[in-house]
Amino acid sequence: MNVELFAHPLSFRRQPQAQADRLAAHGVDGVCLAFSYHGGRWLLTTSDPCAVADFRAGQWFRDEAVPANGNDLALPVLGDDATTATTALLRAGLGVTAWLVGLHQSGPATRRPESALRNAFGHHYRHALCPARPEVRAYATDLVARTARRPGVTGLELEAFGYLGWQHQSAHDKLGAALRPVDRWLLSLCFCSACTERFTDAGIGVPALAETVRATLLAQLAEPREAGDLDADARTALGSDLHDTVLAVRSRTTVALVRDAVAAADGLPVSLRTTSDPYACDGKSAADTSALAAAAGALTVTDLSGNHDALRRELAAAARTGAQVTVGWNLAVGRTTGEQQLTDVAQDAYAAGARSLALYAYDLAPAQRLAWLSGLSRLTGCPDTAKPAPSPPMPEPVR
Repeated sequence: MNVELFAHPLSFRRQPQAQADRLAAHGVDGVCLAFSYHGGRWLLTTSDPCAVADFRAGQWFRDEAVPANGNDLALPVLGDDATTATTALLRAGLGVTAWLVGLHQSGPATRRPESALRNAFGHHYRHALCPARPEVRAYATDLVARTARRPGVTGLELEAFGYLGWQHQSAHDKLGAALRPVDRWLLSLCFCSACTERFTDAGIGVPALAETVRATLLAQLAEPREAGDLDADARTALGSDLHDTVLAVRSRTTVALVRDAVAAADGLPVSLRTTSDPYACDGKSAADTSALAAAAGALTVTDLSGNHDALRRELAAAARTGAQVTVGWNLAVGRTTGEQQLTDVAQDAYAAGARSLALYAYDLAPAQRLAWLSGLSRLTGCPDTAKPAPSPPMPEPVR
């Protein structure tokens, strides 16, 4: 099992070769490097300690090719830092997986609101493109195709290839109401023209569905109710038959987008950030897990909140599909309590046959925690002349 790190190319602006060599010296096998990413503000810990990296959403490589869709959905080019970082990482002997954040892009969603997710109240989400729209699918497949041709890239990690929701860490989001998980899911239901057509083709009365969603949400704002089981709350809100049809339509839409994206990769290995939770709307592709596995070929399951039990559930669901699996975990303080917890996560991933353990993220987690990674490489039997032969899988620890 490989040990990898997620990283942003800005972390390689200062002494890129020194950054890459540092990772290699700590036993890292590869880097999942952001080639397209949402906006953010990172307090750096390693490449330039205590520096604040403030960046827009966009593309982090220059490409002479003109985006195939030829419209305003093209991402802004924020520099060629991904190319610089790739060169340094390859010289250090590390593999490079291009990490693409696809539909979570505020630039094109703001410029082209008709391409963004539109909720039951008619409001567009300026951070979320809708996967049902043909121009969005053209944008996504073009981004994948151009990235797959980048020199040195050996694989793709696809994040936010599906429906997103209302919640978004931007613009000082404020919420004074008590939304249940089901309410957040209902706010993720899209009623743009493309989704309306798909719902109609499936036999759904779209005006009635939208009115039901609005009534449920307005009732929750007026008189908050406690959350129950999410599936039960969703069925209560929509009725079981309508609920099942809505989920099926959204699942088919997401799977179709993923299938198109994988085809655009033209044979380059792809791993899809996914979840077994059909109500998820947070950047992971939520659909029938077996169908996603068949479309993508490999899955990445993560829990960046530090919930080890939740990660185990996701890992078990992904393993049942028979697809290759990458396990993602957050190395940050407050998410990983210490080296022993990281070891426990690695043991679980290794025992389940995971291809890689990918840790989030270089330059966010404390630099001192990099020292833990060499021990992980020995534990999981990564190939290295100084490392012993792989040990048999270890059982899940009793917690």
